[in-house]
Amino acid sequence: MKEIEKWNSRLEKFWFFIAIAATVGSLLIHVFSGFEISKNYYLITLMAWGIFLIRRGLRKRFEKNK
Repeated sequence: MKEIEKWNSRLEKFWFFIAIAATVGSLLIHVFSGFEISKNYYLITLMAWGIFLIRRGLRKRFEKNK
């Protein structure tokens, strides 16, 4: 079980950093290129934040049931 907890923690941090990087990248593209070009990047950002929040919720539920 300790290995699963370690992997869950690592993957949660990984998706957090991916979400932050996607947010910063999307904002930079928006500033330099405009909204029409950057709207697809905002979808990627939303997906990254969604995966992070799902992983976080699963970790909290797992800790609660443990």
